[in-house]
Amino acid sequence: MARPRKFDEGTVIEAARNQFWHHGYEGTSMAQLCEATGVASQSLYGAFGSKHDLFVRTLDDYCGSQVTGLAQSEGAASDSWAWLMAAVTFEDDGRLGLTRDGCYLSDSAAALSRLDDKVRDASQRTFTEILRVFATALTRAKAQEAVRADVNVEEAALALLVAMQGVEFLRKSGLDDEQFEKAKAGTIAALSQAFTIRGEK
Repeated sequence: MARPRKFDEGTVIEAARNQFWHHGYEGTSMAQLCEATGVASQSLYGAFGSKHDLFVRTLDDYCGSQVTGLAQSEGAASDSWAWLMAAVTFEDDGRLGLTRDGCYLSDSAAALSRLDDKVRDASQRTFTEILRVFATALTRAKAQEAVRADVNVEEAALALLVAMQGVEFLRKSGLDDEQFEKAKAGTIAALSQAFTIRGEK
């Protein structure tokens, strides 16, 4: 009979994710993961498999929660264009906030997606879901007469994703807070000029 686990799986995944996030996959050892999670290596291996398996689990967990949170906050938004601008600048209330460490998915994809099929699949799947949420919000914004009727929703969603990833990159690039806030404001102004009724005037 298997012995019951003496740790909370969600807490361990979060602690492991933070370790990978701050130090990178290659820069994180199993000894460091044991210290960060407070779980012995034998128990970690027994519960999650290899270091790589644990990493993929943390990434899948992060991506799932981020996409779910994004979709839920979009569904609750009354002003779809304002919500999109909040999402692009990581000010929406559905996801983990953007820190100077950037986005866990973006960091993982940049470091490993060319070499790791599971990381590449996770990034492709997540960005596809984000595009779907953005397209839904853009369609709502059109119905609310905020976005111009001639805007191609799929192309605009891609532009918003690119802008969001640019904001993420700037946050972890060392840009100071004042410059970062100006960059976010400029991004919102440029997107509004490109796609909204207000920008048409």
